Amino acid sequence: MDARVPSLGVRGVVPVDNEFFRTFTAAPGVCVAQVDGSGTVVMASQQLSRRLGCHPEEVRGRHVLDVVQRDGLRGETIILMVAPDQQRAGNGAGRRKILTKMDSRILEGVAAGVPTAKLALMVDLSRGGVEYHVTNLLRKLSAPNRTSLVSKAYAEGILAAGTWPPKVVPDFVK
Repeated sequence: MDARVPSLGVRGVVPVDNEFFRTFTAAPGVCVAQVDGSGTVVMASQQLSRRLGCHPEEVRGRHVLDVVQRDGLRGETIILMVAPDQQRAGNGAGRRKILTKMDSRILEGVAAGVPTAKLALMVDLSRGGVEYHVTNLLRKLSAPNRTSLVSKAYAEGILAAGTWPPKVVPDFVK
């Protein structure tokens, strides 16, 4: 994951699209802000702007920590959604084809929580073959474990956000 928002103390960062953002803003009483990689507010929910006593447009462009600390929202829960980088949000420009078809199937299985033995049956490999591909995926994405692998895959835009079961974006497959 290209974590450029460490100061926010965000535990899991998943890029989201505007439709996904709107599903959260529709929930009554939920304060939601969509931020870019640097922590600047891209969109704010009506509920958040109401709590701040302003219009959502007045929150846009400000750093989220500035909004929270200066405007008195300390101690309240705010859902932060990281907007995809512009190069990732486009038509695939800047995306590298880093996965084989088998890698993509394995990554989708790992992201769905499929156990190794069942995944081996699904992709017609041995358990050792699945572990070999998982190890390669861990190395390709510089992830220390499977949980980080899935998190990084979402953060890099390799796994499509808001889909179930998890699907690899075809732009990343050789």
